[in-house]
Amino acid sequence: MIKIFGQLRYHWQPDVSILVIYWSLSVIPIFVGLALMYESSDVPILVLSFFFLFMLLLGIGVHRYFTIYDNGILRIITANPFTPSKIEIASIRKVEVTKTSITLFFNGKTKGRTFCMRKWPKKYFVNDLARNDYFQGEVELVDNLLHIDYFATYYGDKDS
Repeated sequence: MIKIFGQLRYHWQPDVSILVIYWSLSVIPIFVGLALMYESSDVPILVLSFFFLFMLLLGIGVHRYFTIYDNGILRIITANPFTPSKIEIASIRKVEVTKTSITLFFNGKTKGRTFCMRKWPKKYFVNDLARNDYFQGEVELVDNLLHIDYFATYYGDKDS
């Protein structure tokens, strides 16, 4: 969770299988570049291009976040330009919270979108989303995580 230009950004990662595949593929160019640099005494342009490719994949990999706007819009920033990036908060039917991820279910769709998040960004994101005036859905806690302290707040009143 980072505050940039007055807006909070809640960082997420895709599903665990996609996450492992993506990061494994993104570090391959740096190792290939280091192996090529080890084989020669100078730094060829190929090594620099592999390093640039690694930096590009690194930038794309960490450029995934949510932003909640005051006018009832949830913006999902992802590397895929074909997914919708602006979603109305009122169209969220249910939010399932697990230990490592959240799943957003939208009105009219049976399948949800899963986003892996760390503990504290997830806590603040779900808290800010559930307390938003436009949110009409429900927050469901799964995986028997009722004993964790920050989940207990969702059994109380929404205004407290």
